[in-house]
Amino acid sequence: MRSFFLLFCAACLFFASDAFAASPQSADGGTPLFRVFGSGNGSGGAAPQINIAGKQPLMVINAPANVQLSRDRKAVRLTLTPSDAKHFADITRKHRNELLVLEANGRVLEAMQVAAAVTNGVIDFTYPDDAAVADYLRKRFRLK
Repeated sequence: MRSFFLLFCAACLFFASDAFAASPQSADGGTPLFRVFGSGNGSGGAAPQINIAGKQPLMVINAPANVQLSRDRKAVRLTLTPSDAKHFADITRKHRNELLVLEANGRVLEAMQVAAAVTNGVIDFTYPDDAAVADYLRKRFRLK
């Protein structure tokens, strides 16, 4: 009886770890999650002009490692895959004090000012400042 219980526990752990290791399922599985563009210097007195038409993206994020809605429902946390996290860290190092533009489905969702390199692969989008991106992620990953 004890060996059956141990076998049952091991099977549960195996299946639970497999479920948590899977990447989140997107409602829009065929299109990239984001395309990231550089827009030049974001500092200065005048509002920067954002024009990504005809530009090549610095990176394309196809699927995250994880997407979570905060407990207070005021933020969406996006965790990049290890390879995307490394690439994003390199981009944010190179484009410090500039704007990065996040685009999805032909729509600019956010122009984010890079104050420091993002080296942990985690990007938080908080309401109300990042509402367009947070709403997009909530819909795309069916977060309630």
